[in-house]
Amino acid sequence: MILSFISIFVLFLIWSIFMMKGKLNNLDNYFYNTIKITNFKTKIWKCITSLASAKFIALMCILLLMFIKNKTIPILIIINMFIMWGLIGILKNLFKRPRPNINRLVDEKGFSYPSGHTMTATCFYSFIIFLIIISPLMLTVKIVLITLLCILMLLVGYTRVYLGVHYLSDVIGAYLFGTSYSLLYIFFTYFILNLI
Repeated sequence: MILSFISIFVLFLIWSIFMMKGKLNNLDNYFYNTIKITNFKTKIWKCITSLASAKFIALMCILLLMFIKNKTIPILIIINMFIMWGLIGILKNLFKRPRPNINRLVDEKGFSYPSGHTMTATCFYSFIIFLIIISPLMLTVKIVLITLLCILMLLVGYTRVYLGVHYLSDVIGAYLFGTSYSLLYIFFTYFILNLI
C-alpha cells in the first residue's frame, strides 16, 4: 500500500508540473468542448455534485457519529475529512490556479487546482469503500456498493467540469492526490482498528 501511495503521489507531482507549464491546456479545452449543456442534465449534475459538498459530508459525519455505536469509525472519518480539507486549502494556495473563465453554472470561490469537491469525494467515499471491504457483508453486496461508490466518485469529477468551475486537469489532479492520501490514511487506520 505504501508503494502504491508513493507511485500515485509521484504521478500527482508530474501531473501538477505539466499543469503549471500549460501542457494540459489543450486537453482541458478539448474535454470541455465535448460537453453539451441542457437544463435537465444541469439539474442532475448539481444534485450529484452536492454529494461531495462540505455541508453534505459534514452532515454525514454528524449522522454517523450519532447513530453508530462504535464511535471509533465516525471519529476516524471526521479526522480524515478535517485533514483532507486542510490539505485542499494548502494545495489550492500553493498552486493558485484561477478557475476557468467559461460558462459557470454554479458559483464557486477560491482557486481551481486541485478540485476540492473531487478530492472530498475521493477521500470520503474511498474510506467508506475500505470499511465495506473489511465488513462482514456478503461479497455480492460489497461488489455492488463499491461499484456504485466508484461511479459516484467519477461522476462528481465530471460534474465539476460540466458546471464550469474546474478544468479536467483539476479533477485528475484531485483524483491522484486524493487517492494517494487515502491509501496512506487507510494504511494507518487499518493498524489503529486492529489495535482497538
